[in-house]
Order: sequence, then C-alpha cells, then structure tokens
Amino acid sequence: MSGMCDPVILIHGAWQGAWVWARFLDVWTQHTALPVHAVDLPGNGVDGTPPGAASLETYVTHVGDLMARLERPVSLVAHSGGGVVASAVAERWPGQVRCISYIAGMMLPDKMGFGQVVEQMLPRYPHATGINPYLHWSEAGTVSVVPPEAAVAVFLQDCSADVAIAASRRLTPQGLGGLDLRAGLTAERFGRVPRLYIEATEDRSVILPVQRRMQALVPGARVVSMHTGHAPQVANPAGTIAHILPFVEGCSLR
Repeated sequence: MSGMCDPVILIHGAWQGAWVWARFLDVWTQHTALPVHAVDLPGNGVDGTPPGAASLETYVTHVGDLMARLERPVSLVAHSGGGVVASAVAERWPGQVRCISYIAGMMLPDKMGFGQVVEQMLPRYPHATGINPYLHWSEAGTVSVVPPEAAVAVFLQDCSADVAIAASRRLTPQGLGGLDLRAGLTAERFGRVPRLYIEATEDRSVILPVQRRMQALVPGARVVSMHTGHAPQVANPAGTIAHILPFVEGCSLR
C-alpha cells in the first residue's frame, strides 16, 4: 500500500501556469491526502523565464527535476498541450511514471505535432483551428498572446462569468517553442504507461473530433467524457477529480 503516497504532478497547457489548477486543488484536498504538485513550466505562469525560451526539452527537464526531488514514482495529470510534455516525460522515465491522465489533452503519436492533426481534420471540420485565428503574435512571430475575450469564448465559455474573466486575465504570452511540441515516443517506454483520456465534449479549442482522432492515433487509453469546454478542471473540478482519482489510486498500486 506504500504506493498510495506516490505524488501527482499537474502539468498545465499553453498560455497557462500552475494557477489554472487552483479550483481543482481546492477540491482535491477535500477528497484525498495524495500529495499533489502544480508546476509552472519554464516561460509560463510566474516562472520568470522569457517565453521565447520555452521548449519541450526545458519542460521535460523541469518536470524531471521535480520528480528527482520527490524521490518517488509519480502520476501525471496533463491539460491540453501539457499532454505532449507528459508523454515525453513518460518516455524518458517510464519506470518513474505510474500513469498519465490527459484532460482534453494532446495525446499524439511519435514525432507528430498537434498542428498536423488539425490540418488533417480541417477539410471536414473548419472550426478545428480553435484559438489560432484569434492569437496576436509578436512582430517576429515567435511569441503569441490570447486576447481575454477570445479566451472566454474559446477556452472558458462554460464557466461562470467571474471565473472565466479572472482566468482569461491570467493567461501569459506563449513562445512558439512551447506550442510546437513533438515528442519522440516508443511502445517500449511511453507505450507501457497506463493512460486515461478525459474528453471534453463542448471543447471549442481542441474540438471533440480532434480529441477522438488523437485517441485513434494513440490507442489504448481508458476514455471518459465530460460535457464541458476546454478546461474541465476549471469548469467542473469535482467531476474531473471523480474520474482522475480512482484511476491514479489504481495505478499507484501497480
């Protein structure tokens, strides 16, 4: 039963930070004593690294450093683009990752970028572009900003106005290197880690057909549905935890 004390690491998506898990954490601590750690990936949140320095390698190293300090196997919970980070971490340290829970996450095959999946889907689903048409880019095209009104409409449309507006104002600039994430993955390493995929049926960012395309491209995950927008952990933290916690607890006993 010692595995029940194994920690959980929460990995945010693009333009976000550890703050996006605040409502989730409030509920988590009411339901379990499992230790949980929300990270600010380099160049995101209040990390302080320039957003242009963000990359998959810096992200994976950051999570790996936390894992080393924790000195125990971990479970990863990843939202949106954080899914690629979680996959890459599992590939590098498969023996140290109990499981991965993707929340409307980018669960992608070896070396495939999310943009490639979207491109495949566009002829049938023009709205698969999600937030991209609304982004403001630096003159060099290397750093993007999400306008608050677009964040409310695309990411947080199912949240109460006060929650959505507050979250939209906390989004920070995102470097291109933190958006175009492609992980080298193998069946022998990443492929051995149990996975849960929480699909968000009302998602306007990673639309449901795109989520299901990724599930087909990377089969083997347990799939559950939530009738939320792109951020279930913000809109319905209790419902999100009701799916994640039993999965994490079961994997901790492996």
